[in-house]
Amino acid sequence: MAIDGVSQSTGVERVVEIARSGEGVLIVFRERKGNVELERIVLPADDLMNILTERPTGLHTIDGKSVAGKPLMLNIEVKRNEVLLVARAESVAGCDAAVGLDDLTDALESVISA
Repeated sequence: MAIDGVSQSTGVERVVEIARSGEGVLIVFRERKGNVELERIVLPADDLMNILTERPTGLHTIDGKSVAGKPLMLNIEVKRNEVLLVARAESVAGCDAAVGLDDLTDALESVISA
């Protein structure tokens, strides 16, 4: 399922795709213009859903991995009705997108229940 988003660091329109993965949930970040894929990260679905439902304050990190198996992290922060997602390697600046909380929750629920 695709969700429209915006990069908070550059202002560029992004698409965040949510799909089921054998090991949890796959999140793909793409540039809207040119449909350029920026990053793929696989995460435990329960960890992501817990943050979205509990809405703890501040920035949180979920350990994940790339499709190739390299360690990646997803920094996530819920601010009212918006969620900031940043996929990154340990010491490298990451790919970011701000998306709607309801849109992300709905996409995650539809992928988990499918």
